[in-house]
Amino acid sequence: MARKPIRVSQLNAYVSRVLASDGALSDLLIAGEIVGFKRHDSGHGFFNLKDDRARVSCFLPAGILSRLDFMPENGMQVVCEGYLSVYEPYGTYSVNIRTLKRDGVGALSQAFEERKALLAARGYFDPARKRPIPPFPRQIALVTSASGAAVEDMVKILTTRNRVVTIRIFPTLVQGDGAAAMIAGRIREVNERFPDTDVLITGRGGGSPEDLWAFNERIVADAIYASKIPVISAVGHETDFTIADFTADLRAETPTAAAMLAVPDTEELAEDTEALYAALRDGLSRRLRACALRVTAGDPARQRARLTERIERQREAVYALRKNALTGVLRLRMERAGNRVSRAGERLELLNPLNLLSKGYAIVAGEGGKPVTKAASLRAEEQVFLRFADGRARARICGAPELRAAKGTIK
Repeated sequence: MARKPIRVSQLNAYVSRVLASDGALSDLLIAGEIVGFKRHDSGHGFFNLKDDRARVSCFLPAGILSRLDFMPENGMQVVCEGYLSVYEPYGTYSVNIRTLKRDGVGALSQAFEERKALLAARGYFDPARKRPIPPFPRQIALVTSASGAAVEDMVKILTTRNRVVTIRIFPTLVQGDGAAAMIAGRIREVNERFPDTDVLITGRGGGSPEDLWAFNERIVADAIYASKIPVISAVGHETDFTIADFTADLRAETPTAAAMLAVPDTEELAEDTEALYAALRDGLSRRLRACALRVTAGDPARQRARLTERIERQREAVYALRKNALTGVLRLRMERAGNRVSRAGERLELLNPLNLLSKGYAIVAGEGGKPVTKAASLRAEEQVFLRFADGRARARICGAPELRAAKGTIK
């Protein structure tokens, strides 16, 4: 007897009933790492839960997500409690989550943070070593997959924005085994074979953390760090960050953004140049017209008279400045000379012996008026003349000659 076929919807409905009746599958407790987390406009969350060998789809209802004390993130290790169900229209099954708890850090996330800390300590991310992107590059190298939306978008934008740039594509794997080594090799190849390249862009479109992992490998970071050509990293989407992004001279949010950052828009440059030229031309024309009006306006004879008068005023001002300067110099010199004479007079006055007479001293002179400087030169009965501060007097020396210097008396 031939069996009657069932419909696909009947099969999926049957599987759904079987899963619902299985106690082990209706009360699951499963641990793993979150990858590919997305929050729908409806508020529901969708992600994959993975370990080192497999993954399973998960559905996180909006009501449960809103009550969590944390926001699920890629690389986060969690423990889910829920049940397995089938989405009958497509025949796919997923874990419907009732509760979600954090359970440490995922393996990929932990490896990423450890490598990031190591390279940061070695100066790979130091802003001081990063080079500016040339404002007007002529040659650009693209190290990316030869197929896919990323390379197509970059080439389209580069050629649309800039009519003079030359593009070289260096195709490479961007995920999977051998991708990291191939990316690093292509970066070194550009530096060795085409050192005149102005900018090197490396990257790919979006994907899961595993898909982007090649750009987190140490070998790629080493190649970017050693590159003599400025590097723009453009990996994934706006929220994706890789080790290549931190090491590169410039990080672009997407490959499309990288192309826009790499080259200026030649049409905009042409428009700006035309605007500057027009502004300079108009400004120069206005200046020339103003000068022409000043030259032609009024009576030429009157203008000559004004110019002559202005020259005379300037000449008089110069003469006045010179006169004042000379007068000031002479006055200063005379004051200095007067000060020197006054100081010399004061010194002479201090050395004048007559000033001592007012203090009780006297000058002794002999018959010829010659001053007596030694007592031994006097003789008994010799007449001497004494000069005081207020007049003169005569005196006679008496006493033994040997006592004249010490005990002579005057009568």
